[in-house]
Amino acid sequence: MSLNRLQFKKSVSSGKEMVKTAGRMRRFVPFALLALAFLILPAGSTLIGEASSSSAVPMIEILSVVRDSSVTIRTANFPANTTFTVTMGPMGTRGVNGTVVGTVNSGTGGSFDATFSIPTGLKGSYQISIRLQSSGPFPYYSYNWFYNNSTGAMVPPTQPEAPSQPETLSALDYSGIPSFNITAVNRDTSATIETNNFPPNQTFTVTMGPMGTRGVNGTVVGTLESGSGGKLTGTYQIPNNLKGHAQISIRAQTSHANPYIAYNWFWNYDANTAMATQ
Repeated sequence: MSLNRLQFKKSVSSGKEMVKTAGRMRRFVPFALLALAFLILPAGSTLIGEASSSSAVPMIEILSVVRDSSVTIRTANFPANTTFTVTMGPMGTRGVNGTVVGTVNSGTGGSFDATFSIPTGLKGSYQISIRLQSSGPFPYYSYNWFYNNSTGAMVPPTQPEAPSQPETLSALDYSGIPSFNITAVNRDTSATIETNNFPPNQTFTVTMGPMGTRGVNGTVVGTLESGSGGKLTGTYQIPNNLKGHAQISIRAQTSHANPYIAYNWFWNYDANTAMATQ
């Protein structure tokens, strides 16, 4: 066989090997890129944009409200150097596809205060959802809600009928937004809450449910008597049907036709720290 024919056969054989190798590389590259995609996702994000397993969950607290005018918020655990679009919408929407009321840059991150105007379409609403969300395929976001009534200091009566008795406020004197934080969790056992600005002399039924339900139609785990209102603490047992869940919603609600409501959620693992608002 001539030298030219040998070289031709070697060239053909080498070409086949290159095609096979390229085919293997084409099959390998997508998996390598997918693995790389998981490595380069920003902290606090997942492929579906839900809350991550990190304990640093971005959240917002409602500080004050001027009825039909504005709301002031305070952030916690926000990522640095990120621009958030702020939207408001009807209660229950979590601000998704709501009216854009502004933008805010997180600067150094962590905690900062900001005030936003209530849009015309939501004036007169009883409750309003507010949402902060960054752009991109894996955004950071946080949402909350508030009663659309002006908040202010609660002043006790100056001339009580029975001066020898402790001065207490009635529900008619109440203004503001009831809320609570999760202060401790024992995995699959219990969660402890601390309330803020709870109305006085009310009985709240406490329920737990799967994440995303906000505790609506959840399992009753106890009651909370608000007494003089304001700050209260309570510890509630995690029901059997929610043991093993990664995240659990908890709700406190009165039984009136227009009830007082507060809800939150927590990671179901041992912790002794305030956690995010739902």
